[in-house]
Amino acid sequence: MASSINPIFLKENEKNIFLALQNQGIDTKVFEGKLADLFNRVYNNYVGYYIFRQDEKIYKLIVLPKTINIECDTKEKDFVNYLLHYHRINNKYAFDETKKIEDSLLSLAFKNNNDNTNSHLPLEEFEFYKYKSILEAIEKFFKKHKNYKRVKVDYVSQSVKYILNLKNNIRELDKTKVHQSKTIDMMYSLISTITYGALKLFMNHKLNDFNDNKKKILLSQCKNIRSFIAKKYNLDKSYKLTLSKLNSFKIEKSFKSTNETKTLLTSIKSLFGFEQMYQDDGVSVDNRYDLKTTSFFINPIAFYEWYVYDILKNYALDKKKIILFDKDKSNKTQIKYFLNSKRKKNNQRSSNPDYIIVDEEAKIKIIIDAKWKNIEKISDISSSDYLKLKFDSDILKNNEYSISSYFIYPKLYDYNDVLSIQVDNNSFFDVNVMQIDMNFEKEKNSIDFTYDYKMIEQKVIESTRIEKLKSKTNNESIEIKKNRTKKYSFP
Repeated sequence: MASSINPIFLKENEKNIFLALQNQGIDTKVFEGKLADLFNRVYNNYVGYYIFRQDEKIYKLIVLPKTINIECDTKEKDFVNYLLHYHRINNKYAFDETKKIEDSLLSLAFKNNNDNTNSHLPLEEFEFYKYKSILEAIEKFFKKHKNYKRVKVDYVSQSVKYILNLKNNIRELDKTKVHQSKTIDMMYSLISTITYGALKLFMNHKLNDFNDNKKKILLSQCKNIRSFIAKKYNLDKSYKLTLSKLNSFKIEKSFKSTNETKTLLTSIKSLFGFEQMYQDDGVSVDNRYDLKTTSFFINPIAFYEWYVYDILKNYALDKKKIILFDKDKSNKTQIKYFLNSKRKKNNQRSSNPDYIIVDEEAKIKIIIDAKWKNIEKISDISSSDYLKLKFDSDILKNNEYSISSYFIYPKLYDYNDVLSIQVDNNSFFDVNVMQIDMNFEKEKNSIDFTYDYKMIEQKVIESTRIEKLKSKTNNESIEIKKNRTKKYSFP
């Protein structure tokens, strides 16, 4: 990037951004009209970065996750490492389909960020690999597809012209309508024209902040893709693309035909920093027609949940246990129960712990709740968290399995601890707390449920002893009754 870069760091959940900036000796007037999106993101617990130019200077605002110390000298490098691991986990589980760096480029980015001789501008390196990955995805789409595609569409008439659609005809109440399926050639000319124009916008406006070498690489990549598209597809050379057009419903509709074309539109918009603006329930984006800023924000809570899942999953596979995760559609942790009242019965509800690890051999279920909180002392753990975990644990209890309950945090006052909630010296609820940090230099976090297993084993032994004693007492009572019956019986 250019030499006049002003890095500014903010903490996650920074409630007064202007005050935080002023405390760093920064004139906040510079940011007027620039921080609406940043305010919204920080207020909603997002972390990421926002880069823009003003008065011939480049401002680089970085919102750090709570696991990175703002006073640390390597905070920017640590932050980029955090983002790279976000992409590593996202590539593995695709929990956010609007953000992706190809695995081949991701490995290069990791290598570069860990190279002390070549990482003085780590965020710029990250931006470079991000754009390189997006351009590769766009190129892959157009090399894979022909300039048209044959697809089947529904067709309705009063006479038979095409292949009958039996399913729709059975459902149709109006028997004068005949449902059919016809094959048409879907042309990619409009999609290719839009992509061609988007690459031109990117070349003209988004490459100036890179150093000459990186700019040359990205520029060459763009030119090669544009040249390939121009040769293969029938383009409308008079079409002029703007960011407002790119964000329009009309263009969104043009890319809606298949999942691949939807993904292509995501890639195109990501060239302009739109990837963080996508909503969870669709592909619409907020309006921000801006070619002079770059921003990238992620939800640290979602990332931590999937990061912990990745570690727990490896543990479960290694120990031959079953793992359920609330965000995994095929292995959800849903526990169903009924809420009844005098007026209405069988109101079905469900409770969803974050994770459940099932040990079929030992007949133990471990209920786990991961929290994106730094716990410096016991009082930092909220009562509502206890109650939710106890509720989930109680619902899951049955005669077949023993239950163990865990909290997991990224930072904990002690790596492992066992807490007991007591009322009048009677134990109300026992819960284990464990740290799974985000120190990515570790090969893996050490997970050890041994202590709790021993405790459960002791409970099972004690429970078995009590049951045997009850059984013995019961048998003796029966025997005494028999003897009494014999003694007082008459012929």
